[in-house]
Amino acid sequence: MKKLLMISAGLISITLSAQQFEIPSPMPREQQVNHTLYTLSYNEGYELASWAAYRLTPEQARVTGTFKEKYMEDPLVTTGSASMKDYRDAGFIMGQLVPPEDMLTSAVAVEETFLTSNTVPLKPVFSKNIWKRLEVLIREWAKEGNSLYIAAGPVLADAPFGTFGPNKISIPERYYKVVLDISGERAIGFLFRNNVSSGALKSFALSVDEVEKITGIDFYPSLPDELENKVESSSDFVKWNFKALEQ
Repeated sequence: MKKLLMISAGLISITLSAQQFEIPSPMPREQQVNHTLYTLSYNEGYELASWAAYRLTPEQARVTGTFKEKYMEDPLVTTGSASMKDYRDAGFIMGQLVPPEDMLTSAVAVEETFLTSNTVPLKPVFSKNIWKRLEVLIREWAKEGNSLYIAAGPVLADAPFGTFGPNKISIPERYYKVVLDISGERAIGFLFRNNVSSGALKSFALSVDEVEKITGIDFYPSLPDELENKVESSSDFVKWNFKALEQ
């Protein structure tokens, strides 16, 4: 695919033919599933997505609204996705990798966040605190003016795992999220244990390179190499406004 790097007034703009910046490199033996506003890579062996990725525009981040929680199996996953029955009495919340609050510009996209292919087993204390706070913070970052390219998922490289439910859903120990701001030439990663309930979000931050080493996933392969190396290696998070939640 042709890449054109143009430099103007000290700013780098990128032209990529029909390319989605948020999509990681394909994962072996996984099915990539495209939904309305997000894409995921489903790993049948774990009955989980190894990543779900999407773009969050400032316009999307500013939209507010309500929605109904209606979980359903993903008809596009050819091997079948997890079932709601799996989670019955399992002690986990059906956490979403792509939050519905980020999809409010499209009713269909909101509904698709409740597909079980987009859900992972989260401990209630983690889901309702740290995970939710990070989602809110990222929306605040997007409201500051630049589109963000986000991927999130479980660290499947930690396997083997315990399982639950008829479909033997794996129970990951750790979860990650990576965020790219192309216009601001910055990227950041986060890594959490599934049982964490408190702490400053900045204390969980690390470079995207570090997240790649931990997960075995190649994030942001569509970027020109020079820019990819620059943003993914950086662990200087001064460009990210962690005080946005306090404003």
